Amino acid sequence: MFSSYYICFLLFSRLILMIELKHGSVNCRKVPVLIKDKLLRYYAWVTKLGIKKEILITLPEVAEVMFTSTRHCRTLLKEMHSLGWLEWAPKAGRNQRSRLYLKYSLDTLKADLARDMISTGKYEKALRLIDNDQTLFGRLLQSTSGTSRREGRLHIQLTYGRPFSALLPHSLLRNSERFLLRQVYCCLTQCDVNGHVTAQLAHHWDYNEEDYSWRFYLRPQLSFHNGSEINAVQIAELFSQLKELAGYKKELAHLTAVSVLNSLCVAFQLNQPDPGFAGLLADIRYSIQPVSQILSSTVIAGSGAFQVQECSEKRLRLQAYDNYYGCRALTDSVTVWQVPSADPSSYGKAAIQANIDLRKSITCSNYLSISGEHKKTENGQQTKIEDGCLLMLINHQADLSLAQRKYLSQLVAADKLMAQLSRSNNQVEAVPAYNLFPGWLRTINTTKTEQPLPRKLAIAVFQHQALLECAEAIIALLKQAGVNCQVNVYSFDEFHQKASVNELNEDLILTSLSLDDNYPTSAFRWLLSNPVLHQSLTSDGSTWLQTELINIRQKSLLTNYLRELEPLATAMISEHWLLPMFHHRQTLRFEGILKGVSMNVWGWPVIQDVWSED
Repeated sequence: MFSSYYICFLLFSRLILMIELKHGSVNCRKVPVLIKDKLLRYYAWVTKLGIKKEILITLPEVAEVMFTSTRHCRTLLKEMHSLGWLEWAPKAGRNQRSRLYLKYSLDTLKADLARDMISTGKYEKALRLIDNDQTLFGRLLQSTSGTSRREGRLHIQLTYGRPFSALLPHSLLRNSERFLLRQVYCCLTQCDVNGHVTAQLAHHWDYNEEDYSWRFYLRPQLSFHNGSEINAVQIAELFSQLKELAGYKKELAHLTAVSVLNSLCVAFQLNQPDPGFAGLLADIRYSIQPVSQILSSTVIAGSGAFQVQECSEKRLRLQAYDNYYGCRALTDSVTVWQVPSADPSSYGKAAIQANIDLRKSITCSNYLSISGEHKKTENGQQTKIEDGCLLMLINHQADLSLAQRKYLSQLVAADKLMAQLSRSNNQVEAVPAYNLFPGWLRTINTTKTEQPLPRKLAIAVFQHQALLECAEAIIALLKQAGVNCQVNVYSFDEFHQKASVNELNEDLILTSLSLDDNYPTSAFRWLLSNPVLHQSLTSDGSTWLQTELINIRQKSLLTNYLRELEPLATAMISEHWLLPMFHHRQTLRFEGILKGVSMNVWGWPVIQDVWSED
């Protein structure tokens, strides 16, 4: 006896198929996922008869295999035939053997159905259907990346190769996390790549050149994602706390007091000139967050266009914040799944193994390539060379003379590194770096004077694929000169933590200079307070650099920062304190899925502007 619920389901299923047959538009994709899920159970039983071979069988025999009635079996076979799962050619007459041909394996159909479930947001059900196969689930996520409409709301699904760390402005953050911070938080101001400062949470500000004080005037009725108010008291308390954190001491050493003039006006008192201070507060590290979040961060409460719903080892989920001060995001929600992958080219190999079409996969990645200009190909893929670079620092603890540092820099010069990497099997085409920025003065020393070097050198690097490849190339080049190298690989956090307490003792340190959308401020900040850089310099070298930077801060406008910083970087390269290696190529594969969206400086799509006319 069938239950009334099941009878209703069968009637509904037949009605859908009859409508589609009438209009000649039967398609596997147009049948509700629930119906296909039910049919899959029967298909699983009938696959015991064989796949991709002609089967001569009677209808009662098929019904017996399906554990159902002959009448119901006939209906199921018609539905599966309409979906393209099998071919069923019945013959008239009792006990006549009909032709049955099953086109797909059960695993293939499960993957197809799971992909449909993922497209409609039924992630957990899809995972159960494929028996919790995480590898296949990752491939399906890649194949369904893009935009979709669910109940009238626009959703973006992307994949990324590693979990994200907690999105907290005051913590150590990698490139992608800094991009995500821009989505979750706002600053008092914002600064572009040329150093022009515009309004964000503060709609106006002014600087008193006589007493070195700044005032920032807040927009009314601002709120954090947890509903609490953003006012001058909150801002003053936040900056008072930040000033006490070790990572902010150099940058805020000239800040003597933060006071509240009224609920919408906060004042910053400095003890020296700083006409670019408004640009400093546009940096990601100065994103506005609740003061309590510095002490405890169980729940992320930001102030930007998107609020964090989940940040775990398997995915990041963002939801548009309706009370955002600016234009509300066109995208309603974003899910970024963590799908480990060695490199973008492996996606194609996975697709072949699973028989899955990954042509519409959207990925964000950094790798090394040969051309430097910004490009957009016909299939929507966008690429550009990042203004930051990978670099090698010669640690002062190595106790090498200037002549030895010069010879070492010649042995592993960017051109030689590129030649060495090109001989490997990795994706290592590269743009050699001759300074920290592509447009800065090109520093090349062609004079080669051999110097005795230590028989053994240690190299420190954090977990970063391109840096690890560079380390292998350096090992090969130095081995030709009779120098053996040992590579110590740290996690990103451990690498910077050791540097902050001067315990990164290796002779050579491989790291990166990654800039944010506020180029002048982020470049200035990196030179002033990056712990890895200053740990590698001598005490005198660090003092010289900080003195020069403070002099720039006191006398220069923010728009002139990059021009003033170039001679400092060039001097450090000329002294062989550091050696630029390569500039990243950032690649974003749209494949025609995202409309009217460009790639930002972090190599990600501008998700706030993604839209769909469907």
